[in-house]
Amino acid sequence: MSWRLALLFFALGILTRLPFQTENLWAHDSVLYERAIDRFAPLEQRPQPPGYLYYVVLIRAIDAFTGDANRAMTLVSLFAGAAAIALLYLLAARLYDERTARIGALFLLTAVTFWAYGGVAYPYTLLAALSTACALLLWRAAKPGSAGASDRAVVAARTGPLVIASAVWGIAIGFRSDLAIFLAPVWLVSAWGASLSSAVIGALPVVIGAALWYVASAFADGGFAAFGEALRAQGQFVDERYSVFGTQGLGALLANGYELARFLGRGLYFLAPLVVVVPLSAAARHIELADRRRMLFVLAWTLTPLLVYLPIHSGEYGYVFSMLPGLCIITARGAIALARGIRMPRTLPWIVAGVVLANSAIFLVSDTPLSATDVLRKDRGTIEKFAYLQTAQDLDRATIIAAYDYEVAQRYNRVGVHNLSGYDPADPPFEAVFSTAVCGPDMAGIFPCSHVPILVVWDDLIRVGGSGWETVTMPHGARLRIARNMGGVLVKVNGLEVTLAR
Repeated sequence: MSWRLALLFFALGILTRLPFQTENLWAHDSVLYERAIDRFAPLEQRPQPPGYLYYVVLIRAIDAFTGDANRAMTLVSLFAGAAAIALLYLLAARLYDERTARIGALFLLTAVTFWAYGGVAYPYTLLAALSTACALLLWRAAKPGSAGASDRAVVAARTGPLVIASAVWGIAIGFRSDLAIFLAPVWLVSAWGASLSSAVIGALPVVIGAALWYVASAFADGGFAAFGEALRAQGQFVDERYSVFGTQGLGALLANGYELARFLGRGLYFLAPLVVVVPLSAAARHIELADRRRMLFVLAWTLTPLLVYLPIHSGEYGYVFSMLPGLCIITARGAIALARGIRMPRTLPWIVAGVVLANSAIFLVSDTPLSATDVLRKDRGTIEKFAYLQTAQDLDRATIIAAYDYEVAQRYNRVGVHNLSGYDPADPPFEAVFSTAVCGPDMAGIFPCSHVPILVVWDDLIRVGGSGWETVTMPHGARLRIARNMGGVLVKVNGLEVTLAR
């Protein structure tokens, strides 16, 4: 293990992400975090519960220097992503060897979605960095005492590192509360074999840390009642739309599983085949089974998030960054096992180089979701769309419908007199007649009035149907779909489909 190489990986993480830093808020939650910089209030979606108080405090401090909330968040994404790569190198070297560490770090460095999120206003690279840092400390705590040492020395050797790891875990929960669940089995593997007193003493810091985060969040949100209500409302919202504990029942497993497979697939791409090599290779299985604590540690760290993502919710590409670092270690072991299995060990550098270059090409030169082209299209498109709507007086007064990008569209809708209507694609289908009534105060419903009979679809992901659509492509590739003469037209909305019945 080389600290110099860890610093090199950190520098590569910075340099490879710098050219792809975005200029505008990325998505719905980005806007909520910006609002939280002004005032932390999860009950009012500033940001959504549980609020991630320490992350908000961090970006608030950076925003005080930058004066730009988006820049504050992208700086955190940039440095956290680079730190995750360096920390993964250190962890893999401790778990296995230098070769595994280098390969695993290279795989995470060039993972497509992880690369993209190093430049956007989202906290998910921080999730990866915190998870990996805690895993590194927990694995250090998992090591048994030196042979021949006294019982007291062995207890001290286990207790101290476990207390430190638990304290860092408790702090990490304040940034990402999901780590309270994701790292619990990892902590148990780490504490396995320790005395009861060592385990109890080691557990205290994380309990105290989690309690401090909860109390601090409650006080910042106006009290325990308000914070508790925010958590209850958010839990109910997730259950009703995504969870097996809501109206969907076991059917939610299929929907969540599909989303999770999509997010993992685009995070892994050419890494995916290497995941299955380890269980299929007899030699690789023998190596893993030779150290059962290590095997359980890696599996617990990598797979525990499935206990949440499958039955409850898996709603974002960045969610899988809690799993991606562990999968990069597993795929590094798979690459080594593949070269050994075909009895051509000299092919290992070529296997690794092929995967690294292939995934890099997907990000750098393809037009797939979250490639460099796609990131630029979405980022620049936010401003370009509104600029286009100022090119004609009637468009300047058009009605806009948006789904996932509603909050972003509303945030940057600073010119014109557009009516902006948003909806959640997870809601039941609905339909409404496009009204030409004169707009007044407190007019409820979808399209209750309009300034001109023009409807504009904002999100690129929304599919349009029916007649009368015009598609306008922005300079960086984003699209607006525009329908004129909309007076009295029935608009049907079903998920990500908007259909006109003229």
